[in-house]
Amino acid sequence: MEATGVDALAVAVGSSHAMTERSAALDLALITRLKEAVRLPLVLHGSSGVADETLVAAIRAGMTKINVSTHLNGFFTRAVREYLDANPSVVDSRKYIKAGRDALVLETARLLTLFAKVN
Repeated sequence: MEATGVDALAVAVGSSHAMTERSAALDLALITRLKEAVRLPLVLHGSSGVADETLVAAIRAGMTKINVSTHLNGFFTRAVREYLDANPSVVDSRKYIKAGRDALVLETARLLTLFAKVN
């Protein structure tokens, strides 16, 4: 860590990138040991595949940064598809992008509230 100058460390603890089902089983004991062994913020990639209660447990165990891009992309995409299915004649991208953005706002707020409860 000192040789590279990294300021955060992404670790493999049971999840993987681009998971679309929330079925990952994290090694919470490993997260705790890593947090004790390194004095850097730990990053959880593949968090989109982790259930809410396990994400909370991972934060409590020592995870600092939780990446949920695939999870949020799913909310955005589903909202756009639903809007376009309900409004097949729409060609104004501002209308269906708004549906996606609104879905992101709601889910992002929910996740932030969930993560904030940990502390």
